[in-house]
Amino acid sequence: MRVYIKTFGCASNKAESGLIRKLLIKDGFELVPSVDEADALVVNTCTVRKETDLKVMKFLSKIKDKRVVVTGCMAAAQPALISKHYPMFSIVGPDCPSMISTALRKDGRSVFLVKDSLVMGPVPFRHGVKSTVVVSRGCLGECSYCIVRVAKGRLRSISPDVIERNVVKAVKSGAREIRLSAQDIGVYGIDIGSNLPSLLYSLVSVDGYFKLRVGMFKPSSVIGFLSRLVEVYKSEKIYKFIHVPVQSGSNTVLERMKRGYDVNTFKEVIGEFRKCFPNITIFTDVIVGFPREDDFEFNETCRLLKEIKPDKTHVARYSPRPHTIAASMPQVPDPIKKRRSEVLHRLVREIQMQKNEAWVGKTVEATVVDLYLRGGMIARTDEYKTVAIPGANRSLLGQRVELLVEGATPFYLIGRINRR
Repeated sequence: MRVYIKTFGCASNKAESGLIRKLLIKDGFELVPSVDEADALVVNTCTVRKETDLKVMKFLSKIKDKRVVVTGCMAAAQPALISKHYPMFSIVGPDCPSMISTALRKDGRSVFLVKDSLVMGPVPFRHGVKSTVVVSRGCLGECSYCIVRVAKGRLRSISPDVIERNVVKAVKSGAREIRLSAQDIGVYGIDIGSNLPSLLYSLVSVDGYFKLRVGMFKPSSVIGFLSRLVEVYKSEKIYKFIHVPVQSGSNTVLERMKRGYDVNTFKEVIGEFRKCFPNITIFTDVIVGFPREDDFEFNETCRLLKEIKPDKTHVARYSPRPHTIAASMPQVPDPIKKRRSEVLHRLVREIQMQKNEAWVGKTVEATVVDLYLRGGMIARTDEYKTVAIPGANRSLLGQRVELLVEGATPFYLIGRINRR
């Protein structure tokens, strides 16, 4: 049977699709690169936002005369929605990937929602020298707006030994950039008597040339071991990069979100990292139009971004999700959400342009990790700044190069090679 895998959503989903791919090949299925070539489809879904739900449902609606297995977060959190619209599609929860083969071979519709043991290998990388290693599933948060915790469940950390073996395998396969993925990597290990700094110390001892991209973490998740985390970041095998979602610059909004931290905690985490690594790259996320958000609270978020000046900020309009407390709160009208989103997007672009322009004229060391879609290659500096190298040859993939930064956009730098 020829199978096509379609993936929606985050890095963890892409990693899980890599595991599904391995399992299907082991079970004798032929994987094909397009829907038209396939006898059956495995659709790994996301349900983080309403817009994502609509994209998934639109894709499912176009599938004709093929066996379909729906897995991922929508299968876990909203199986009834799938069953209502597509009663003949099989549903396999994200915690039981080994049952996908059974669902594909079984006549009629199947539903499997039981849990397998949680052991993830690194994703086979395709165009770059990048690999994703899942370190845990689920989280310990109680965010009032989040449906992902319904889908992913409570924290289940993978053994540090298993993670280290996966990293070793990835490096031996040629990986130069290894992404450690989790819903909140800051709580890694709490359920198994470990923690994030301990994990990182073990991983930076792995032989070979590679760099770790540490996944996102809440400020409250790392505040208890912040100094130790900053210390392990001094390793040359860790990108000087952190992804710390703040979600709002207003403490009252954060309370309604049930995020478990305040603005000062966020500032403390950013401040400690910048104190040790002045050029560290900082990503964050902001939700605009959260229930009952007023103009004052929105302006607090704008002021925080102007103060912190993140290198990249993902702005998302609040989207009510089923099974969440926030969905029952008084909602901000859509026109106000849209206006505030436009204001924030303009501000974010200005900040990102300002941050990136500061790199123009500098010489940087970087690792070539991927193809540049406009022709050339993509490299990452040690601070995880993305540098496009127009015209660069694909033979540079995986190599260290010295670059002169000659230009900037709000989203990446532009450079040319000084030496290899």
